[in-house]
Amino acid sequence: MPRPHIAGQAGFSLLELLVALTILALAMTVVSISASRRSPSFEVQRLSGEAVSLLREARLSAQSTGRRARIIFDPEERHLKRAGSPPVSIPEGVTASLVSSASAGPSAIIFFPDGSSSGGEFTLEGAGRTEVVKVDWLTSRIERQEAR
Repeated sequence: MPRPHIAGQAGFSLLELLVALTILALAMTVVSISASRRSPSFEVQRLSGEAVSLLREARLSAQSTGRRARIIFDPEERHLKRAGSPPVSIPEGVTASLVSSASAGPSAIIFFPDGSSSGGEFTLEGAGRTEVVKVDWLTSRIERQEAR
């Protein structure tokens, strides 16, 4: 038996419920994105991405100009830099180190016009996350890995 409709008693339509759920989903997305950007773990990941970009830019510069391009890590100033490019600053709370060949110097990676490099490994650690950026000495391949 169908229920009689009582005047003044109304519910929500399906469209109203869908609109409310869509707004809620958008709000949750915005909150989760802003929370992940503030996370120290995200900071380490972002820094390793910036380091990869700086290294690739140097490799491309060496090959296109025919002159060596050098990336230097300065532990005192806490940044990774290349002449003519803005440095990648390492914030407090993130530990950074660069292991490179003796020919490049203790804290540098050099890219040569022939496509090779001195090679090296740039490591970033913080908030329980470790990211390693490796540069192959023979091919200059730049690879980013999350260390476990």
